[in-house]
Amino acid sequence: MKKITYWFLTILMTLISVSLVSAQDLQATNQALQLELNIMKLQATMDALQAEMNQTNKIPEDPSGGKLTWGSQNSAYSPTPTALGSNYAPINMQNFPALVRPQVPYGPPPRWEKPRTNHLTEIYVGESGSYRTIAEALKNLPDNAGEVILYMTSDTEEPSDGFGIPIDKKITVLRIASNTGEHRTAWPAGRSIWFFCNGVPFIIEPDVEFANKSMIMGGAITYSRHNVQTPQSVIIINGSAWWVYAGGQSGDNGYSSTVDNALVIINGKVDRVFAGGRTIYGETFVNQSTVVLNGTANEVYCSGYTEYPNAKTTVGSANMLIYGWYGIYGLSRGQGEAFLLNSRGCY
Repeated sequence: MKKITYWFLTILMTLISVSLVSAQDLQATNQALQLELNIMKLQATMDALQAEMNQTNKIPEDPSGGKLTWGSQNSAYSPTPTALGSNYAPINMQNFPALVRPQVPYGPPPRWEKPRTNHLTEIYVGESGSYRTIAEALKNLPDNAGEVILYMTSDTEEPSDGFGIPIDKKITVLRIASNTGEHRTAWPAGRSIWFFCNGVPFIIEPDVEFANKSMIMGGAITYSRHNVQTPQSVIIINGSAWWVYAGGQSGDNGYSSTVDNALVIINGKVDRVFAGGRTIYGETFVNQSTVVLNGTANEVYCSGYTEYPNAKTTVGSANMLIYGWYGIYGLSRGQGEAFLLNSRGCY
């Protein structure tokens, strides 16, 4: 009887030991599987964030088939309409978030490379120049001008009724520079300067200033019973300017000024910079706008400006790359309606 009891107890202890080992193995296996599952979830989250970051910072193509460079000199954007998904609700002054801030840029600032040309036109303006003002020099440019450099020999007083870059002279880029490196200022003859780039790339070089409520607009201005449209606009401020608009200007009820793709780079100093256009009456629209602030701006806006309550300004997509200093950041200024169709890139 003792022998049977001994063997029974031995077998029972063996079964209990096996059960304990199996339970420990199962627990260890469960912990390992749970850890692997957590790692897979974490990797999936990281992959999703990386994909979104790559999409947000996608480098747009330029018309020549190249790409905008992120560390050399500065390229124009291809006039391709922005595809707006159904998940994006238009942003206006009523639903624009309070105390909003721009996104932190990813990577170095983009720069624009000047188009190549076989023609160079150099003109001196000011007291000892061929023409007294920038406006007068622009009216007398030769055909097939190519890259145009206007050297300011002194301060100038520019007309206040609006002037701009001619579109029939085959200008690849217009640069305004100081002839000696001394500071030069373009002053308005009246209240302000209205300067229209008309889609021609425009650069204010260091030591040059557009002062006293001057307005620089990348697109064109509407005229009686006509809409205007430009494929692209490029504005680079290496010196200083007052108010800069990526788009054009509309001054007529029922009509619009449109820019397909706009690029503004502020390496110097401005008072205000708008990703959109300036609307007095009617409407301005910029399909895709990129604003790069490497210098300083007192105010930065993701849409445009409206003068009167029935004016309207719209930006499809505003890619705001803020590397420098700004004071006020928002959607718009003015009395009319301002819209941003795709908020990604603004905040």
